[in-house]
Amino acid sequence: MIIRKVLQKGFSTLYNLKQFRHQEIPQNVSVDREFGDTILSNGIRVCTEYWPSELAHITIYIKCGSRNETEATSGTAHFLEHLHFKGTGKRSRDRLECDVENFGGQLNAYTSRENTSYTINAQKNKAENAVEILGDMLTNSIYAKSDVERERHTIYRELFETRKMQFETLIEISHRSAYKNHQMSLPILGKIQNMYSITRDMIAEYHQNNYYGENLIVCGVGNIQQEQLCEYVTKHFSKIHKKKQQIKKEIPVEFQSEVFLMQSELTEDINVGLFYQGPEWTDPHYYHFLILQRLLGDKPQNFLEAAIFEQSNLNSFQKQLLNYPEITTQKAVYTPYKDTALFGNYFLVNPNQLDSCIEVSKKIFEEYGNKVSSEELQRSKRRLFIELCQHETGNDISQAIANQILYFDRRVYRQEIAQNLANVTEQDIQNCVKNWILGKQPSLTIWGNIDPVLKKYKFDASQVGTH
Repeated sequence: MIIRKVLQKGFSTLYNLKQFRHQEIPQNVSVDREFGDTILSNGIRVCTEYWPSELAHITIYIKCGSRNETEATSGTAHFLEHLHFKGTGKRSRDRLECDVENFGGQLNAYTSRENTSYTINAQKNKAENAVEILGDMLTNSIYAKSDVERERHTIYRELFETRKMQFETLIEISHRSAYKNHQMSLPILGKIQNMYSITRDMIAEYHQNNYYGENLIVCGVGNIQQEQLCEYVTKHFSKIHKKKQQIKKEIPVEFQSEVFLMQSELTEDINVGLFYQGPEWTDPHYYHFLILQRLLGDKPQNFLEAAIFEQSNLNSFQKQLLNYPEITTQKAVYTPYKDTALFGNYFLVNPNQLDSCIEVSKKIFEEYGNKVSSEELQRSKRRLFIELCQHETGNDISQAIANQILYFDRRVYRQEIAQNLANVTEQDIQNCVKNWILGKQPSLTIWGNIDPVLKKYKFDASQVGTH
């Protein structure tokens, strides 16, 4: 009991340091750093945000990902990311790893639906070394056939292992359901059945079609100046040219309100995704949905979390979820893209309790469409303010800058974000729920032990897929 009281007091202190009035923001998000932005002659965009530090964080963002694939080529973006670590015309794989380690650097990469990223964190006096290695990887990699063959098995195992991550798998399958017959439906890491049919030529062609000047953003944060980084990128990315051929127009994305089920032997429960179409990055309602996501929140997972969130710190939705012990897990989800978004709730529940997920989700949106309490709105804003204040690592800031350049074509400072959040009213949230959710049909995805669900609800065989 003493521990619980201490935890509750600590949590209350964290979220009630100050009651912010409407349109008021924390002082510590109102200070912005020096920012540089240059487009080089070959189309590469170079951005920096400087602060005194012993480190420089250099990241290359390419405006391409799984969304730039087809059914036949699904997986090439992720495959290409792997091969960029396997050796270049001047470095073997081992030499590449040693060179990064020798100057104390850390090299990472990831692939997403709309961009691919490569990052090196290095000491401030080794920034050029970091840019040179990234340039070598992205412009001189040889994509040896032997590496392609070896990497097939590695990626296949990776895909197989990621299936054990239930939340991530459900989100991927939900994209398949909500964006059927569009590139957005393709899995980020690729279709597992493609891993042994992707060829070196397909990978090289993906690189040629997408790794061109206008598609690259080089972001340096920490102890790196704009003129320095422009000089390094000009020198070490000279092989990158502007796009010569006309860019093929993508089919417009369309949200599908359908039911999709998929069997899995990994769990006795079912993973449920109940998602609506949400606003894209640049939509005026983007900030409203950031707050709405925090209003929904995540259900406490254990005694420790329950002790922290007990009583007044629980919002309306979490209080309602306490009446549904059969719902083991709930997470609010908002994943915006350049022209669409998924918004809603993820649930982990017993197969016989699917009705509970639908009932509680419908109930909370009806409630928020009718009334949003000032206390809950202010609590959600404070949580977002705290998240803004916590974005202080080089990786967090460079990713924020890259997303803003990708979607807004400019730097959006924390002060502007905080001000937009501070301006949101209870009526704004109510209107969003009414316009985007109430009366709309969601996309319903169910993954796991679906046999009891099929028996109870008599779903059509066409609604059951394989993964």
